[in-house]
Amino acid sequence: MIYVGIDAASEKHDVFIMGPNKTRFGSSFQIKNTKQEYKKLLSKINEAKKFFKDSNVCIGVESTGVYSTTILEYTSTLDNCEVVFINPVLTNMFQLSQKVHYAKTDSIDAEGICMYLLKNYDELRTYTPISYHIKQIKSLERELSNINKLLNKNINKLTGIIHITFPEFLGIFPKLKGKVCFSLLSEYPIPSDYHGKHLSTIYKFCLDHSKGHFSETKAEKLILSSKETIGVYNTSDRIIIKQLASLILLLMEQKKEIIIELNKLVKEHCPVLLTIPGIGSITAAAIIGEIGDINNFKNADSVLAYAGLSLRVYESGKYKANQVSITRKGSSYLRNAIFQTARQIVRRDNTFKSYFEKKLSEGKTYNCAIGHVTKKLVRVIFSILKNNKDFKSVNN
Repeated sequence: MIYVGIDAASEKHDVFIMGPNKTRFGSSFQIKNTKQEYKKLLSKINEAKKFFKDSNVCIGVESTGVYSTTILEYTSTLDNCEVVFINPVLTNMFQLSQKVHYAKTDSIDAEGICMYLLKNYDELRTYTPISYHIKQIKSLERELSNINKLLNKNINKLTGIIHITFPEFLGIFPKLKGKVCFSLLSEYPIPSDYHGKHLSTIYKFCLDHSKGHFSETKAEKLILSSKETIGVYNTSDRIIIKQLASLILLLMEQKKEIIIELNKLVKEHCPVLLTIPGIGSITAAAIIGEIGDINNFKNADSVLAYAGLSLRVYESGKYKANQVSITRKGSSYLRNAIFQTARQIVRRDNTFKSYFEKKLSEGKTYNCAIGHVTKKLVRVIFSILKNNKDFKSVNN
C-alpha cells in the first residue's frame, strides 16, 4: 500500500508520499490550488506506483474547513485510490503520542498524516463524495443560519434605538417582526415623519404591506402616538433606523427565497427524514446537510461523536465523575438540529414521550433527559438514512 498525506491550506497543499514499511518516496513537496498542480500530484502518485510496484493507494486529507474541499473532491475521483478525510485533532494527538515534543510545520504534518494512515489503516473508513443535491442543501441551510443570526442582531439593535426614539411604537408592535412593521420604520423612521400625514395614507400603506390584515384603529393609534411621544430623536436617527429597517426587509426576502428552495430540495431528495415527528424541512436540511452520505459513518455512535453529543467521561484511580457533559466537539449545526427535534418529538411521539418521562421519573433533570432522547433519536435517524425507510417502519 502507498500512503499519501496531504496537509491542505488556502493557497497550497503540502504532500508527502510513503511506501510500505515506512519507505519514503523522496521528500515532501507542495502543490498549488490549480488544476495543473493537481495533475502534478497525480503524476507523482503514478511515479510512486511504479517505484514501489504497488497500485494500491490510500490518500489522507486533513480537514481544514473550506481549504480542503477542492483537493478532497479531486482525489476522491482518482482511480484505484482510497481517500480518507481526517480530523486534524486525531493526527495531532497521534504525533504527540510518537514524540512528546515535535516541530510543527506543514511538511512535517503531511508526513505525520502518512504515518497515521499506516498505523490506523484497518480502522479508517473511505470517504464517499457528497452528492450535488446534499451540497446544495448544506450550503443553503448554513446561509439560512447566517441570515437568521444577522436578522436577530439587527432587530435587537433596532429595538434598542426605537426604545429611545419612539417607545410608543413598541406598544403597538410589542415585538418588531413582520413586513408591515419594518416597512413602516423604513418609510417613517421617526415620529415627526407621521406629522401632516392623513389617516387614510398611513392605513393604506399598512394594508398594502400586511396583505390586508391591519386595523384602521391601529393606524389611528400610530398617528396619535407620534404626536404625543416622549421619544428623543434627530435626523441621524432617521438615517440609522431607515437603513436598519431596509436591511432587515432585504434579509427577510433572502430568507424566504432560501426556505422555498430548501423545502423543494428536502422533499425531493430526503423525504424519509420528514416522517420523523417534529422534523420540518429546515431541520431536516440541517441534519442531512451536515451528515451528508450516511455511509461515511460506521454506526450511530460515530454520528453522535460528529455532532459533539457523545459524553465526556472522566475517571482517574478511584475517582469517577458523577456528572458528565457532552463533548460539544463537532458540528454545532447538526447538534442544534438534533436538540430541537428531541424537544419536539417527546411531545409528538408516544414512544419517545414514554422514554423521556421514564428518564424524568429516574430523577434526571429536563436537559439530562433530553440528552438521553438525543441518543435514541440519532439511532433512529441513522437507521432511517441507512435503510431509506420512514419513521413508522423503523419504529415498529
